[in-house]
Amino acid sequence: MLKLHNTYSNTVEEFKPNSDNVKIYLCGPTVQSSPHIGHGRSAVVFDFLIRYLAFLDYEVNFVRNITDIEDKIIERAAEEGITTNELADRVTKEFQDAYSSLNCLQPDREPKATETIDHIINFIEVLIENGYAYATQSGVYFEVTKFKDYLKLSGRNKEEVISGTRVDLESDKKNTEDFALWKISKENEPKWNSPWGDGRPGWHIECSAMIDKIFDSGIDIHCGGNDLIFPHHENELAQSSAAFENQVFVKYWLHNGMINLSGQKMSKSEGNIKLLNEYIDKFGGNVIRFFFLRSHYRKPQEFSEDLLEESKTTFKRIQDFTSSVEANVSDLSIIEIFKNSMNDDLNTPKFLGEIFEKINNLSNFSKDEEKNLKETIKFIFEILGFNFDIKDSVKINHDELSKFFNTFQINYDNLEQAMEEFLAKREKLRSNKDFNQADVMRDKLKEIGLFIKDGDDSAWYWENS
Repeated sequence: MLKLHNTYSNTVEEFKPNSDNVKIYLCGPTVQSSPHIGHGRSAVVFDFLIRYLAFLDYEVNFVRNITDIEDKIIERAAEEGITTNELADRVTKEFQDAYSSLNCLQPDREPKATETIDHIINFIEVLIENGYAYATQSGVYFEVTKFKDYLKLSGRNKEEVISGTRVDLESDKKNTEDFALWKISKENEPKWNSPWGDGRPGWHIECSAMIDKIFDSGIDIHCGGNDLIFPHHENELAQSSAAFENQVFVKYWLHNGMINLSGQKMSKSEGNIKLLNEYIDKFGGNVIRFFFLRSHYRKPQEFSEDLLEESKTTFKRIQDFTSSVEANVSDLSIIEIFKNSMNDDLNTPKFLGEIFEKINNLSNFSKDEEKNLKETIKFIFEILGFNFDIKDSVKINHDELSKFFNTFQINYDNLEQAMEEFLAKREKLRSNKDFNQADVMRDKLKEIGLFIKDGDDSAWYWENS
């Protein structure tokens, strides 16, 4: 039985969704700047969850939002001298490309805040009617003292909240800790018409409104980084519970740990951001994905290029070990190891440890047992979203490949065709016992990142380096 750590109860609980159709909402990016390695971790670890739920035969309705209007977006667009829409569209494309490179599943819905304005306004009107929100000259605010369970998710106290609240230029709030639902726009800022004046939504209300609009009820799982627990998710929970008092907004709150650099949390304020796309380009999506698999999703994860190099080497072992087989459920004991690990709050490092223990003890396996192990490991890694069809990951362009194959008198049309002819030529050399020239062909191929394995039909693959 799957068990997950629920931030709200601060305990590991048995997963009992409302139905076999599991509703999942992942807090997506605020698209003011390029994705960093922390964004990648959140996307990948919850992609593991979604894929595992599908493996357990749940139907998953997965939503990941895009926050495309927010104070930081307005500030960044002004710095660059472009519109907020131009900035948001550019950065959104960067995130979507990164998600694709990491082989993350596409969400069933990917709503944008700017496309949800009418529903946000209606949501705020409900909060005012229910007595939880009030309008002032500067906007509309949620009155946190009216919600008795405020801070239950984060476990903070009122004094911590007040001391940690950023000084607000607006002085017409009833309480320091009250948060904005609607902000009256200043001159030259984006604005939408509302009953309280032209303005824009606050950050927290956007997610609550998108969840309500799409799901029309509570959801099973709400995901995000643990830096979102307060204030974002705390405020989401308060306003959604206040708007719909007879509904459970979220059954399970799941949060991933942060990325650390030499023990220090990675953050924009520290100026130590590591951009995700740089590492995807250098190491490839599989290696980045494997790096995240090696740590428990709730724990902080240390990041460095040395650790990525180590992940590259370790994942290569998996690739080499399984390269001669097709994915298949051939060893049920390995499937049980996988399920027992994942059912233990998605304990992916435990799974990896037990798998490599098997690989390191191959001398105890018969040939059939070894083949079954390889097939099953490959099956599980594909379930977890790793792309073993790495022939499609070639990053050398057409002209470079054409030039390379021309040196062997092969006209290049596409990689499959060229490699078929290349392997045929090399096999002819081997049949004629011209092993030295065959080795030269193999070594030349390695120089462009293509590898072949003797004894396997068309067993060639591309390695990102």
